[in-house]
Amino acid sequence: MGKCPLLVLAASNRAPPSSAPDVPGGKGSCLVKAHALDSHGTDIFDLRDRSHFLEFHVPGARQATITELVTRPGTGSRPTVVYDGGRFRSDALQLCDRLRHAGFHQVHVVDGGIAAWAQLHGLPEAMTLNRLSDTDVAAALAEPGSRPVVLDESLRSVLPVPEDAAPASAERVIVLVTAATAQSAIRARLKKGITTLYWSGTAERLRQLLDTQLAQNRKRLDGPAVSKACNAL
Repeated sequence: MGKCPLLVLAASNRAPPSSAPDVPGGKGSCLVKAHALDSHGTDIFDLRDRSHFLEFHVPGARQATITELVTRPGTGSRPTVVYDGGRFRSDALQLCDRLRHAGFHQVHVVDGGIAAWAQLHGLPEAMTLNRLSDTDVAAALAEPGSRPVVLDESLRSVLPVPEDAAPASAERVIVLVTAATAQSAIRARLKKGITTLYWSGTAERLRQLLDTQLAQNRKRLDGPAVSKACNAL
């Protein structure tokens, strides 16, 4: 099977290693930005399952489960960057926490995962990797540091927070579109420097998803229910 020309181009554009990683979380953070995957002399591991790895991965990356990674001799003895399919900052922080508890303090995690890297290089796979499912969109909008951007006016009134009230220094942009939105308009947003995710659907569907998320959050805040018939409830 021939190599994808766009992946070959991305590999050829790898930047030399910098004196220190570009770390979103500040000094001492486990997180690094997607271009850390383009540094020469860095061990790169893809922590997704084998099928997703075979479909698409960063050139030079090796596939491994997190268990295989932490038990591999020599892990962390060289500059090491890992990524997975998680697209939220919270996903990357959870992976960082697991690695730190395993004793790996020199291994860094890509903030935004493979989706951030595909967007960085303008690869066509970004249209699939950066798309949010119905399951994810409400959580994405609620995550601290996310800024919504509406490309269809029918969705604007459904937003839990107005666009102009979102933080200017957002860590994620969540683009909301409908089936009528031109694909070119979405691709233009995916070329921006900040990791951008998008969701497509109707205003009614978005309202339902946000209401469901709100109800789940209230249930968690209320704590476990109390039942006279069953102490476990």
